[in-house]
Amino acid sequence: MLFTKKNLIIHLLMLPAFSCLAQTSYFGNEATILDKIEKLKKTTTLFTLPYSGYKSVEKFEEAIKKSWTITPYKIIKPEELAGYQRLTAYSFFYLDSYSEQIDTLKNLNLVYALKVISPSENPKQFAETTLATVTLFPDVLTSLQMSLIEQSNSKRAAKSKQLNLLYNQAVFLNWSPGMLSGYLKQINDGLLSNQTRGLDYQFYNKVRLPELVNETLYLPEYIREVFSAQPVAAVQDIATEAPYRYKIKFVSNAILDSLILNKDSNIKYLVYTKRSNDKIISIYDSRDGLLIYQMFSFQSPNFSMRDLNNIKKTITLIH
Repeated sequence: MLFTKKNLIIHLLMLPAFSCLAQTSYFGNEATILDKIEKLKKTTTLFTLPYSGYKSVEKFEEAIKKSWTITPYKIIKPEELAGYQRLTAYSFFYLDSYSEQIDTLKNLNLVYALKVISPSENPKQFAETTLATVTLFPDVLTSLQMSLIEQSNSKRAAKSKQLNLLYNQAVFLNWSPGMLSGYLKQINDGLLSNQTRGLDYQFYNKVRLPELVNETLYLPEYIREVFSAQPVAAVQDIATEAPYRYKIKFVSNAILDSLILNKDSNIKYLVYTKRSNDKIISIYDSRDGLLIYQMFSFQSPNFSMRDLNNIKKTITLIH
């Protein structure tokens, strides 16, 4: 099913340049945002999904229910957004993109964004405020198609075509019901506590992370596939890196989802996000969706054994 921008509330996001350097970003203690957080708490949040996601909408429902407590919520189809376009009693999660210029490089970033609307000085328009984003990792074809659309169309036409691509054909490697539950946990708790996360956010939990000495770290299968597809030059650091000596296990997104969403399961899993020329390595604890490790690498987009080795070094440092 296709849709066009004119039927949706989705517009070009005016995101600050730092907003998506973390895997999940939120802006809870910005002076200009605090009143919007209070407004958010009085809304019902409408979640939209890529159309392929509605085949497993029950899983997404389970994921949202597990982590999202700040507002009531409802999952709707993208084309339904038009019906809520001017209703300030709602907030919205939807797919979007934005460009940023770094020196001579222009990067196109894909996000899952949370926004609220409020009346503006112009009675015919509404002001939109971005409260949080999830950085998405598109596959190679999606990245190429998004860039070609950006280069070949006017700003307005490009936005419309990109939104259609995002909802209809795009593939996001770090997107699944289980992974979404972890992202939403960070946003939910961050906004409830009026915190802000941005820039090159890096973190490790001194209690939870060392538990990997005796536990298995689960990695989604896409990490191995992306790693295997990298040029030889990009993986030459393997021989120089000491091996990650703790247990790891590669699993499909479907299996990982079942483990994350199972109330009786308690695993730690890694999410690799490639963001233009950067990367973000995050580890979550499915017990409560807690983020227990995050490392941002500027202009080093490829996953490598060094990333696992850095985790091991951090654990050793804690010990």
